[in-house]
Amino acid sequence: MALGSRTIAWLGLLILSFVAPPTSAQTAPTTIPAETAGVAVYVGDELLRDYNPASSLVVKQTLIDKPKFPVIDIHCHWSLKQSPEALLKAMDRLGIEKAVNLSGGFGDEAFDLLKTFHGASPERLYILVNLDFSQIDAPDWSATQVKFLEDARAQGAAGLKLFKNFGLTTKDQHGRVVPVDDARLDPIWRACGRLKMPVLIHSADPTAFFKPVDRNNERWMQLKRHPSWSFYGPDFPTYDEVLEQHNRMIARHPDTIFISAHLANTGENLPRLSKMLDDLPNLYVDISGRVPELGRQPYSARKFLIDYQDRVMFGTDRYPGRPDQPREKLYYRFLETDDEYFNYYDHPFPTEGEWKIYGVFLPDDALRKIYADNARRALEGLPPIKKTNSPTAP
Repeated sequence: MALGSRTIAWLGLLILSFVAPPTSAQTAPTTIPAETAGVAVYVGDELLRDYNPASSLVVKQTLIDKPKFPVIDIHCHWSLKQSPEALLKAMDRLGIEKAVNLSGGFGDEAFDLLKTFHGASPERLYILVNLDFSQIDAPDWSATQVKFLEDARAQGAAGLKLFKNFGLTTKDQHGRVVPVDDARLDPIWRACGRLKMPVLIHSADPTAFFKPVDRNNERWMQLKRHPSWSFYGPDFPTYDEVLEQHNRMIARHPDTIFISAHLANTGENLPRLSKMLDDLPNLYVDISGRVPELGRQPYSARKFLIDYQDRVMFGTDRYPGRPDQPREKLYYRFLETDDEYFNYYDHPFPTEGEWKIYGVFLPDDALRKIYADNARRALEGLPPIKKTNSPTAP
């Protein structure tokens, strides 16, 4: 098909190949490794591969090695492959007071992690344990999980983490996806409230992951690199269904503290997230993995983070000192500075979306709460401080 000289096509690379110029003969696709996938652009007959334009803007660049105030990273993942000593050393270097591991596992694995990490530094290394869904259809499944939580709490477990497969892909023996508000989990939520164990839950995912993976999907590049991230189609519940289940469940358990990971996966819709927080007074959210969503809407994000400063927590979705895709310093820069148009990633390609971000230069009161104060309350099983109606700070 002939294209005008002003026609521009953007082509992400993974399973698909670079497309030859329009005048060339049709050729077979070439598989491209994900780590070398890039963007191609063509104008007329000229094709430019791995298009990565450098910005001509002359703007302030602020490098922050340590945060303005001590940080609690509420959303980390590590395993027994890491060592307490290495984590603590990295935390000191990065200004992290406490780190919370959400990959605590269940059974013997959970108790091994508790002994290795929480045992080594109970004031700084926290472990959230997980549920075993393999026997969910058993009559005593709920009671068994409650007993595990009680034993784990006695050994120092700080809370419970639910991964995103719950509500999306976890199925019972009848092949039905277990909904987030399934009544079989009610005794577990009640036990967490009784034990003062906050529940950090990942429900749904970015809205783009529930849409067709086509030219209109703003996360096409990431979904081509990671096809398993797509939840579009009849095999999965819809985005709205999962969030509605999530909200009903939290409303049904007002005495249990919940932390919804990744801004409750509504970072692209801050009015919806604001209403969710207004309706659910026992809910916090963390910012892990969603700074890209916030940073491309800095005016709205700044207002939201100030207005809901008692409900938002710092998190990275990494472990302190992880060498690939480090996030701590980028997140400090986003929260503390008014820097403009900078990369949200330290990696060869964008990990979440094809855009730059802007800093939101939060005031000190909001920074202190988001960095650590809110996490301290949640880890003690305390609800958020009730929102005041004070106007957004300048």
